[in-house]
Amino acid sequence: MRGAAGVAALVLVTWAVGTVAAAAWTQSWGVVKRGHFRITAWSVLSLAGLGLWALHAADATTAVWSWAVAFTVAASLYVLVQYSRTDLPGVVGGALAGLVGIGALIASGAALSRWPVVAASMGLVAGALLLGAVTNGMLLGHWYLNQPGLKPWALGRLSDLCLVGVGASGFAGAVAAGRLASAETPGAVLGLQGFGESFGLIFYLIWVALLVFTGIVSWMARRCVKIRSIQSATGLFYVAILTAGVSEFLQRYLMVNAS
Repeated sequence: MRGAAGVAALVLVTWAVGTVAAAAWTQSWGVVKRGHFRITAWSVLSLAGLGLWALHAADATTAVWSWAVAFTVAASLYVLVQYSRTDLPGVVGGALAGLVGIGALIASGAALSRWPVVAASMGLVAGALLLGAVTNGMLLGHWYLNQPGLKPWALGRLSDLCLVGVGASGFAGAVAAGRLASAETPGAVLGLQGFGESFGLIFYLIWVALLVFTGIVSWMARRCVKIRSIQSATGLFYVAILTAGVSEFLQRYLMVNAS
């Protein structure tokens, strides 16, 4: 996969996989009402559908396409089971969708030429963990307005997951630092003559700064939860989802151009 469509496809599929996996974990606690997970499930399906469209534009391999279609089907089932009478089908359906999604991420990593499958897959799965954590944190923070009495610890667990995601993404990015920093970046400065294609290192350092900032914001959100300031934590999750999203686009851009 190459080009803008390849970058978009990697980000969208990664985002969808992480969101459904984190949602399944959250639903397993049995404390959040199902309306929240219906909203999350439809969001996952939308991301998965957009990911399929991007994969088609990127001329993805048969293996990647097959896994992505299977994940979209699993995401559709995850939507349907949210209308059952208990949380168990949602937990099982979300976990299944997450596993199929990880298969799609591994297949995508294998489709990147000249990239070790382990290194590429590690980066994609870590990115899914980070995006899934910040997305579920932001959505759950809003849900507190619809479910009075929901304990703060639920959002606290997701803020902890954000910090884990930052650490995992940072580790994966450090392992692949040489490849990412040496990525060719044609047109990175609007194609202006004289700038060349050597902005890989600069973009890598920007990614590091964004990831560190995301970690700081996630820690701040965790502190807000501890003092029961849910609205403040939700606002910080807004910032985290923005910085995490941009960092993921930037890293996938480097990954595609380094392949």
